[in-house]
Amino acid sequence: MKKIAIGGKRFVITKNLIMMLVMLVVIFVAIFAWYTSSYAVTAEKTSISAQGADNVELALPNDDGSFPISNDKWDTKIDFAHSGYLKNLVKDITSGGKQFVVPTFAAAKGLGEGRKVIADDVWTDGLSSKEALTNSSTLDDDQYNYISFDFYIRSKQKDINVTADSFLAAGSELGYQDAEHPSPNPKSGEGLPSAGVKPLVKTSSNQTLYRTSSYGKAEGEIGSFSSDAIVGAMRVSLEGCLVDNANESTYNGGTWEANSELRFLWLPRPDVYLQTDDNSNNWKLFTGIKPTGNSAQNDLNATQVNNLANDTYSHSFYEGNTISGNVKKGLTPHKYADGTVKSVTGADSTVPSYFKVSDTRNDSHLGETGHYPTLGQSVRVTGEPAQANLDTSKAIRFTAGTDPDDHRETTGYYVYKYTLNLWIEGEDAEARRSMNNGIFSLELDFGT
Repeated sequence: MKKIAIGGKRFVITKNLIMMLVMLVVIFVAIFAWYTSSYAVTAEKTSISAQGADNVELALPNDDGSFPISNDKWDTKIDFAHSGYLKNLVKDITSGGKQFVVPTFAAAKGLGEGRKVIADDVWTDGLSSKEALTNSSTLDDDQYNYISFDFYIRSKQKDINVTADSFLAAGSELGYQDAEHPSPNPKSGEGLPSAGVKPLVKTSSNQTLYRTSSYGKAEGEIGSFSSDAIVGAMRVSLEGCLVDNANESTYNGGTWEANSELRFLWLPRPDVYLQTDDNSNNWKLFTGIKPTGNSAQNDLNATQVNNLANDTYSHSFYEGNTISGNVKKGLTPHKYADGTVKSVTGADSTVPSYFKVSDTRNDSHLGETGHYPTLGQSVRVTGEPAQANLDTSKAIRFTAGTDPDDHRETTGYYVYKYTLNLWIEGEDAEARRSMNNGIFSLELDFGT
């Protein structure tokens, strides 16, 4: 099937951001967010590729935000490469997946505990890349707190799922020495790691690391760790709605914001945990953590590893409150856990069903060099079957493509619009200065 070529400047940058669908993302990130003052973030290169599942096709929005009606614009794979647009990528942010909050902080408490949130003070909304790169100002193009972009899915089937093969991996786990020279990488758990794959923690004298953190043990020492462990603090969410306007030529997303609902909130890397101390030389990274508390590093007792698993298999964040006069003041703490993977002490009594933690319970390779866990469970992202307007989308008529060998139908499709959000959760232990210059990759797969 024909690939979609993308080029251009400001507007196309926005369109490119929209396309983090079924993907591989490689980003240079400097993380100073939640626990210290902000720091300049560099992103030398971002590459995204998409591989759609059977019966699912993906598309970028048109210039006005509407979905394309030509079959030429729908594909199972969209590639682009772009340089230089991610600067100051991640600032202070906390989120439950849809509301993005920048709290007020007290003075830093020290390296071990980091900054302290003032829960009864005012807060502000975080700035998304989508807003920063599409508004009239160019002054905030490199000032956003989180990445956010839109895309469309169409399918002959009503239900769309994020598949169990989706993953978020560290650059080291994929063999990325740097963004310009990635090594071939194996699929998670399949075969032997490529020669370029490196561990996140140095556990023996013959190992080397990519991007050794300036915290913890010195570079080259056993126990030193890679800044790529920023993956432990990454979060992914997906907002979505049905396109319920059958007049495709005039649909411009006007009903989208009002009707969007959170469909998916994902903690992808619970197997990674950073243990901090007021002495930065004592900081330590643990990998291979399972829900039972098992770890690839076996120098903790049973109680310690179980406590560690309790922390890293939960998503803690703040929800912003609004009081009279629309004053944004006061924060409500939350702690989510995926009960199918692990019951967590202190979690909210009611956790939304769309929250998922990567299911690592039966992952025998967890903690091995070159291996990274997948989502491990399929998650439906098209809402409840009882939605009365599901059939409306099938009235949309597309136009045939220009390729004479393209025999795809032009009717009978369900169409959905999604917003994908990607951020580093400030409440997570790995959102630290120690993760400066880490690289991560995200592949999100959709199927029916």
